[in-house]
Amino acid sequence: MSHSITLSYKGHVTRIPTDTLTLGQLRAHVAQQYGISALDQKLICKGLLRNDTAMIRDLVPNNSKVVVMGTPSAELASFQALNARRQIGRANNLKYRATSSDVYHTRATTDEYGFDSFKELNIAHRQRDALQMLHRLGRDEGVRQVMRKHKYSVHLLRELHPNERTILGYNRNRGEEIALRLRTDDLEGFRDYESVRRVLMHELAHMVWDAHDDNFHKLNREHCKEVVELDWTVRGQTVGAQAEYYEPQPKEAEAVDGGSLAASGFVLGGSAPSSSDSRDTMREQTYSAYMRRAK
Repeated sequence: MSHSITLSYKGHVTRIPTDTLTLGQLRAHVAQQYGISALDQKLICKGLLRNDTAMIRDLVPNNSKVVVMGTPSAELASFQALNARRQIGRANNLKYRATSSDVYHTRATTDEYGFDSFKELNIAHRQRDALQMLHRLGRDEGVRQVMRKHKYSVHLLRELHPNERTILGYNRNRGEEIALRLRTDDLEGFRDYESVRRVLMHELAHMVWDAHDDNFHKLNREHCKEVVELDWTVRGQTVGAQAEYYEPQPKEAEAVDGGSLAASGFVLGGSAPSSSDSRDTMREQTYSAYMRRAK
């Protein structure tokens, strides 16, 4: 009488003739059909099947079900790559946490309105790239025109450490210092330039209004429109021409910074920072919504 088994993997069932099949040959069949390498397979029939040189008919009774356990090689490789990136991110954050507030100043421009100096995080990995992004914001013609029009002077434009996961930036004392998140959470890459510039427009609105009220939202919308329309370098040197621009929504404001900061670090126009779970959860949800819109 011929010998056969039923092979079962994640609800997928296949009947296989096994008259002349060894366990090793069965593993090769599983590898081809399900993408699970022989080393990562577990074949079970009333216990784990181990002897690859033995005939299947000698290991399991006829018409038995053999259960396949294991992860396909492609999925395993993807998981391992993701896990390695997370480990790099954790190591980088631990390595540079103690030095994230070190100061490195460079002069900006000599304009009456603009940024006096820049400061990136003291992180060896792509430190120059972070400083170049800050300088790019300072040289951005749209940003410069907005600051000239509204007569904004900011003493320091600095990089905010990604450990500050609940905010994208802040404005301390109406221009004493503006901080922006430039890097991704794992410190390996950088956020999109346009999304960083939108956060800067938000923080510049705090040069006039501290709380996220109607006056603030109106000014923030003006900034986001002007930073595009007044940038003649990308408009064929035509100022005021129609252009597409980002219109921020009032509900996104809390995800950016929670309001401008006084010298002590407390939010102006609102309550002191809270450690309650409900507030943290609300801000994280709003932050996620902001990031989806900003993509």
